Amino acid sequence: MSLNTMHHVLILIFGLIFILPSYGQTLKVRGAQSEFDSTHDYYIGLIKLAYEKIDKPVDITFAPYMVQQRALNELKAGRLIDIYWAGTDSERESALGFVPIPLVKGLLGYRVFTAHKRAIEKLKKISTLEQLKQHRLCQGSHWPDTDIMIAAGLNVMPNTIYENMFKQAYSGRCFAFPRGINEAHSEVISRNQTMPDLIVYDKLILKYPFPMYFFTRKNNHELITNLANGLNKAIEDGSFDKYMKTHSSTKHLFPLSKWQSSSVIHIDNPFLDPSRNITDPKYWVSLGIKN
Repeated sequence: MSLNTMHHVLILIFGLIFILPSYGQTLKVRGAQSEFDSTHDYYIGLIKLAYEKIDKPVDITFAPYMVQQRALNELKAGRLIDIYWAGTDSERESALGFVPIPLVKGLLGYRVFTAHKRAIEKLKKISTLEQLKQHRLCQGSHWPDTDIMIAAGLNVMPNTIYENMFKQAYSGRCFAFPRGINEAHSEVISRNQTMPDLIVYDKLILKYPFPMYFFTRKNNHELITNLANGLNKAIEDGSFDKYMKTHSSTKHLFPLSKWQSSSVIHIDNPFLDPSRNITDPKYWVSLGIKN
């Protein structure tokens, strides 16, 4: 090949590099927990927002739903999924890669009570941890919440299946199903047809510091960097807060001052890394509730 021909070939190659579309990252994500999993879309949208902020395309594909512990195992092994959102604890943080940005700014740690409407009168009479201990609560078997509540002395009935916990609360097998204040309302609305007497009691809130993070396998540095950069940009320019205030699963939370009439029961989270800054207003918000 002559030098002149080689020169033209190189020009063609470099031209194609700039003409061809730039393909982004493909992420495998677990599917919704059930047809009523009303918060699943929130986290998918947050991934897309993060990539939008760093001007990188992202293609999201869905794996079948799996219980939380299996999902974390698949994540660690780098098999069925690339990313998973979940409440954190020190064990998960040591085994997996993660982005230490709370995905709902700490609101997951404000738990309200999903229950059958017949439980309302009893819920109205509860104002202390000792009173709450007298009632059995549904909770996920592999969720850090379960360990937090058990450590506080609460009576917890674990279950591996997400949908079953709503059924148990509805039938009275457990008194109530504590859910994140960002989750409960949309979950109950989505079950109006099948469970018309399911309610959210939010005049009583169980509170503990509990951030939800994006997790991935330990060495997935590209994903961790992309999400951290994108989410931080969204926080800095206000689009993260705008997303929370407009998404169907979280918009009911605002203005946060609306919760000031609710009572709160505080418990500790002994499984959270003590070095975590849980007061930085950049990443954490607080409801206006009385202590």
